[in-house]
Amino acid sequence: MLAYALVAALVTVTPATAQMPSHGGAFVTTLPLGADIWVDGAYVGRTPAFVDLLSAGKHTIVVTRTGWEAQSATIQVSIGQVVQVSLVLPHTSGTASTSHDFGELVVRGSPAGAAVYVDGKKLGVIPLNATKIAAGYHIVSVVGKPDERSTRDVNVYPDTTTTISITAGEPGGPAGDILEPVSSYIPASDVAQSGSQVTIKYHGSELQCAIGSRTYTLNGKEGLLSIAPAMLSGKLYLPQSLLEHLSGK
Repeated sequence: MLAYALVAALVTVTPATAQMPSHGGAFVTTLPLGADIWVDGAYVGRTPAFVDLLSAGKHTIVVTRTGWEAQSATIQVSIGQVVQVSLVLPHTSGTASTSHDFGELVVRGSPAGAAVYVDGKKLGVIPLNATKIAAGYHIVSVVGKPDERSTRDVNVYPDTTTTISITAGEPGGPAGDILEPVSSYIPASDVAQSGSQVTIKYHGSELQCAIGSRTYTLNGKEGLLSIAPAMLSGKLYLPQSLLEHLSGK
């Protein structure tokens, strides 16, 4: 049976008098769900969860779950803002996925009725509701008209429902964005990582971002990523659309 995590909500104290907020917050989610969350050493609940009443400034978030490697991220909280934090927990040594591990795959997108193929086998059409599938990487293709095809490699996590959105004929667009390994696009010599902070200098562009945070800076201009960067089994993952932009693919 698949395990589903409940949203843990912190109690928020409402000020007696109306005034500007003096704090910010963070929404923390993980793959898989149900990981314990620690903020600056204090336990605050399980993912997915909204963490409120964080003072402005830097905070360290650590997520843990039995059988999975702990992950951490340093975030910058601003008054009145909510930081999105998304972390991927790899299996710990000795508990790696086996052929007996399963998750569920949900495929949304357009056009409705487009055929959905997983590893070359047709599983149904868009929208594809939760379908049991072996955990691990799979090639998911959506085919509409003969000239409308989009393909993604998707990691299905054990005991977790993985949902993706793909628009046939528009690969790499925001509707079909997924995380891809940076090493498939950018040479390791052009990638610098210090803790959760990542800097990439490639083809005349400079990217600065942080694991678990959707905020980024590209050539001095701030923006918001479609998906937060993540670390998986020691590899750095960034949104496919951003990697294609940096690499010119």
